[in-house]
Amino acid sequence: MLLERGSLASLVLLFSLGSSAASAASAQQPVTARVVVADGGLTEILYALGVEDHIVGVDSTSVWPRAAQDKAQIGYLRSLPAEGILSLRPTLLLTTTDAGPGSTLSLIREAGVPVQQLPAAHSAQDVTARIGRIAELFGVAATGQALIARINRELAEAQQIVAAYPDRPRVLFVLSARDRLMAAGHNTAAAALLALSGADNVAGYEGYKPLTPEAAAALAPQVIVAPDFVVNSAGGEAALLAQSALALTPAGQQRRLVVMPGEQLLSFGPRLGQTVAELARRLRPATAP
Repeated sequence: MLLERGSLASLVLLFSLGSSAASAASAQQPVTARVVVADGGLTEILYALGVEDHIVGVDSTSVWPRAAQDKAQIGYLRSLPAEGILSLRPTLLLTTTDAGPGSTLSLIREAGVPVQQLPAAHSAQDVTARIGRIAELFGVAATGQALIARINRELAEAQQIVAAYPDRPRVLFVLSARDRLMAAGHNTAAAALLALSGADNVAGYEGYKPLTPEAAAALAPQVIVAPDFVVNSAGGEAALLAQSALALTPAGQQRRLVVMPGEQLLSFGPRLGQTVAELARRLRPATAP
């Protein structure tokens, strides 16, 4: 549940002015003492680094590991509430450049709370850079280097799996199917994951855009990839493949659908190598080693 709404003006005054006692206590706290995290991939990194006890709140994309769901909830990454965040008395808001709205971030900064925005991750290099920065911030550099080494090892193993396949499946990554089909184009996390898995993204546009049945059929994907929440919202796998935008595609006619947890497919984090290996195999079930 979202936190109860309080007086935003009072909360901002409390943080920007405050009593002398509150100011003194705040000055004694390190910036990482009470962290609100707004991004599922970042939350997963903090858990992997063993600093999850510093987290006092997370956004709705922070669903892995499952223990993160027990933290106070602050809402969605792109529509963050200043009241809910400030009521947790954070010493830091850790998020990405995808976070918003800008007015909320401005209010939080005005209240004296630092906002650390890391670039969105669309590559393996982005993931390891994030880990290095966060490990440095929390004073666990050695743990961070060990985690980076593990991820690089798993990615190398995943690329060996991908290299063993002679084919590159034509894939459509579906992000929404409730009202109309929305699929991932270039310069998205989904497209980057498909490329790492040795697949060709059939959507030739930029970002995420809706597709008509005619446009989807013309793309002729051999496989559909969808997060579990998309399949659930569509009413199940059969209902998704029966939608007019997918039914006439080769993937729809052959019922070739790969479903994986949304937080695994869309959050570039510590499980990236494992995700690439699993997706590469599931895209090619007939030839998987």
